[in-house]
Amino acid sequence: MNILLLSNSAPNYFNFFNALARLLHNDGHSVHIAVDSTFSREENQLDTLEFATVHTFSEYYTSNAIDHDTLRRYSHYNLNGALLSDFERSQIYNIWGEEADTPFFDRLKSTLLGFFEQIIADHQIDTVIYENVSNTFAHFALFMAQQNGAQYVGLSPSRLPGRFAITADPWNDKVVERAFGDIQTGSVVPTAEVRNWVREYLAGIEKTVPDYMKINGLDNVGILKRYLRRDRLKKAKSLFRHLGDDRTSAFQVGNPLRTHFNLFARNLKRRLRTGKVRNFYSSPDYEADFFLYPLHFHPESSTSILAGTYLNEYEVIRNIAFNLPEGMRLYVKDHMSAWAFPPVSFYRDLQRLPNVVILGPGEPTKELIKASRGVLTLTSTVGYEALLLKKRVLLYGDVFYSFHKGVTRCDNPTQLHHLLCTELAQPIDWDDQYNEDFVCAYYYSTFDQSLNFLLPCEPAQKLSAAIYPYILKSM
Repeated sequence: MNILLLSNSAPNYFNFFNALARLLHNDGHSVHIAVDSTFSREENQLDTLEFATVHTFSEYYTSNAIDHDTLRRYSHYNLNGALLSDFERSQIYNIWGEEADTPFFDRLKSTLLGFFEQIIADHQIDTVIYENVSNTFAHFALFMAQQNGAQYVGLSPSRLPGRFAITADPWNDKVVERAFGDIQTGSVVPTAEVRNWVREYLAGIEKTVPDYMKINGLDNVGILKRYLRRDRLKKAKSLFRHLGDDRTSAFQVGNPLRTHFNLFARNLKRRLRTGKVRNFYSSPDYEADFFLYPLHFHPESSTSILAGTYLNEYEVIRNIAFNLPEGMRLYVKDHMSAWAFPPVSFYRDLQRLPNVVILGPGEPTKELIKASRGVLTLTSTVGYEALLLKKRVLLYGDVFYSFHKGVTRCDNPTQLHHLLCTELAQPIDWDDQYNEDFVCAYYYSTFDQSLNFLLPCEPAQKLSAAIYPYILKSM
């Protein structure tokens, strides 16, 4: 088969995907790589993969102008929507500065389409492999795969410990829902082994932490241990080699030196504002009537890809605050990996809203869920956990658990008061067996392996080898 692997500046991902490229090549597959920039090409050591053809988008971008015919030919896709994830990243990390304007975005869309169109046509690509669609680069690769009948294989951690998922189109991913329907109708009967695994998982749900929350390290607000490391010197030398890069040709990383300085500055500001942010936190009153709203991490595909309409969480929370049933409070719980990243003004504005109580990231989420009248969320894992703890969920975004009978979709925010007063006030109408079948369906839609793209070289090679058979079966 003809395989296209995607590669960008996500830290350490290349250890896994380079190992995967070698496995594919050794099995006789033709391997091609699309990388976002010359910086990532160097950092990811792609030229050591002598068997693969490497295509660099930043070079294609600088050599090609806007092609309006290309934009017209692919206008049936939401091209502008696909820009949102990297637009949010650029805003948060100040990647593009003042250099991004409407002609830039048109050229970016046009060249991304042309770039992937040419690769897929020249190499007759059958399968595109990356993580789940998490950014603009991957989003346009998905468009072109769909246009040409190629398969997109997106790898991602699941909410189940020790298991991962493979997804194609995240907006039409009905794998769990179909599996649940099969179990409910009796056409699929879970094995005793799976039933026992699920029952043990549900019995311990109050203490279970998803794998991805254990490995990201973003709860650590320290600066010295993060930056005063020997490997940072090598990184600094690499950044200075790209001192003269402009900020838009390599649209994901911009000027690497400037972007990494902005990342450092963001982490430093976070560390400096932690004391002030803690002053906005209150202790929860478990006897009060309240809904729970978990803040989300930004930028992240779970929000920018799956809940892009609601990226401004202050606006979401303000709308909720002014539509709560009388006597109800909204507990806004900060995110363990994101607390103190927003400016102090964000917390101050939240505190000024009526009925809103801000909780620190260390408050026990499961206890809050159990004491709440329900959970309101964009796409959070907290919503999934609430369903398993038999609490109703008001959902804004697209996520795998949206079909659960305990979920109410907020498709029209003007109806929010009605939804909160009626739908979330309904008695619980699902039992333990329903939840067990639901988790069994999720289990059957995932695979047996923890997925961690941040591993160093040797563990990443072992992980790639462990996951490789599942990838082959999905192709």
